[in-house]
Amino acid sequence: MIYEQLKDQNFVIIAAAQDTGGAAAAGPWYARAETTYPSLVDETHRLSSLFGLVNVPSAVWIDEAGYVRRIDEGSYATKHKMGDFEFGRDDYAPMVVDWVRRGDGSAHVEPAGTLALAVPTDEQALAEPTFKLGVYFHRQGNDAKANHYWESAQALNPASWNYARQDWSFTPEIADENWAKKFQTLEGKPYYKPIEGLDNGD
Repeated sequence: MIYEQLKDQNFVIIAAAQDTGGAAAAGPWYARAETTYPSLVDETHRLSSLFGLVNVPSAVWIDEAGYVRRIDEGSYATKHKMGDFEFGRDDYAPMVVDWVRRGDGSAHVEPAGTLALAVPTDEQALAEPTFKLGVYFHRQGNDAKANHYWESAQALNPASWNYARQDWSFTPEIADENWAKKFQTLEGKPYYKPIEGLDNGD
């Protein structure tokens, strides 16, 4: 496992499950994975807000000085297959290893202080507080209002799979059907933003 391989080289993985269901929802996944690194639960999707994340899994590479050096969607360490849908890759973990060992000399990171997050559109910016209103009302036990705001957030920012996934998590019996419908709207566009910079060096 990559963490066990690199943990003595000034490297740490911090997992953050974005789930309004809290530890009750995310805990079993961590237990199944037998994580040995810090594992958190982000009940308000704050990380999505801070880093502009729209899908999971996503990885944010942060160096010792606190600079964000890379952000990727679909950051799987291995390849996976779900029916006819293939996702993940085998070359992502070697990219991380290369960065830890080479530091600024790695071809896989932007120079410190140069990576800029995408500026959201007005609709995307409005989707953030709208989604969090859904989180608030869910915590108050008002599922009708929660669903209203979650659906509104999805309409404002349809590119966010995280908004949709959270909404669907409370109706697991139709979650797969909802995912399939949304996936079809891509009409051949990538489910994850393509990962660039796969030259692993020599």
